Amino acid sequence: MERLVKYLYHKDQKLFIYINKKAKCKLLDFTMPKVTHLGGASFTILSCLLLYLFGQEESKIASAEAFITLIISQSIVQIFKNKIYRKRPYMVINGVNTFWNKLLKDYSFPSGHTTAGFSLAVIFSIHFPAYSLIIYPLATMVGVSRIYTGMHYPSDVLSGAFLGSIFAFVTHSVKELLI
Repeated sequence: MERLVKYLYHKDQKLFIYINKKAKCKLLDFTMPKVTHLGGASFTILSCLLLYLFGQEESKIASAEAFITLIISQSIVQIFKNKIYRKRPYMVINGVNTFWNKLLKDYSFPSGHTTAGFSLAVIFSIHFPAYSLIIYPLATMVGVSRIYTGMHYPSDVLSGAFLGSIFAFVTHSVKELLI
C-alpha cells in the first residue's frame, strides 16, 4: 500500500510540473490567473445572489440550491484542509510558477475553488441543461488554473471536482425529496 501511495504521489507531482512548468505560455499566463477567480468566494457567492435577486422562478431555485451546496461543500473542504496537512506545491517544489505576490498559507487538499466551480456547474446544469456545454468546461478550467497558478496538485483538483459534484447532487436530491 505504501508503494502505491508513493507511486501516486510521484505521478501527481509529475503531472503538476507538466501543467505548471512545461505548458507555460503567454496566453495561459494571461488567462489562467483570471479564470481561477471564477471559483473564488466573491464570484460564486455573487453569482448566486444576482441570480436569486434578478432571476425568474427556476433561477431562484437553482441559486438557492447552489448557495446551500457552496456552504456545505466549503465547510467540508475546510475540515479536510485542517485534518490533511498537505503543503501547497509552491512550498514543496522548487521553481513553481506562481502569479501573486501574496501566496496562500493554508493547506492544499482539496481545492476549494474547484469544489465551488463544480458545485455551481452541477446545480446549474441540472436546472439549465442547455448551458452544460459551457458550464462544465469552465469548471474544469478553474481546476486546471489552480494547478497552472501553482496553488494545487492535480489530486487536489480532482478531489475538489468530486466533492463539489457529490454535494451538488445530494443537495438537489434532498430538495426533491422535501418537495
